[in-house]
Amino acid sequence: MTHNALCSNFVDALAVVEFRSIARGLECVNSLLKNFPVELVILKTLCPGKILASFTGEIAAVQNALETAKNGDLTYIDDFMLGNPVPQLIAAVRGVTPAADHGALGVMETFTASQGFVAADTAVKASGVSLVKIHIARGLAGKAHIYLTGSLGQVEAAIAAVEERFHPQVLGEQTIVASPDPRTWEAVW
Repeated sequence: MTHNALCSNFVDALAVVEFRSIARGLECVNSLLKNFPVELVILKTLCPGKILASFTGEIAAVQNALETAKNGDLTYIDDFMLGNPVPQLIAAVRGVTPAADHGALGVMETFTASQGFVAADTAVKASGVSLVKIHIARGLAGKAHIYLTGSLGQVEAAIAAVEERFHPQVLGEQTIVASPDPRTWEAVW
């Protein structure tokens, strides 16, 4: 799959894996890319000295790559896999969503990078909001924050669905800006 295909088409699965060693994590990710038909979505170093990788592809390929990562490296920390993620998710993580004012602006924070992916997917599936951006972990001590937009009712429903799904210890603050100033939109994009 190409980068453009992943941003606009449905993918079967999206996985995230985190390692406590940057060097060993990079080595493992390189091996996964060589040995499985998956595409790298992001590869980021995190504080303090960890690395996070996300990849996508058909469910079987993603599951097999994830199992290999879990079983092949002692520096493995955590992972998760989403089956049938919303197509917007990959574009929002990569920061390639189109800039537009769509109404209300919702902002959600999660205390882990991986749960940011799940929260974003949950929000879109629950209410049809549009993802603007997902900022994962870098400079955030492992946290993630998600920007989404839609009508006020859609954004309220999205945040309510995320709050219902997650334990309070996983979620940080959430807020809704009903009518953002144009300069706020510029800052978000």
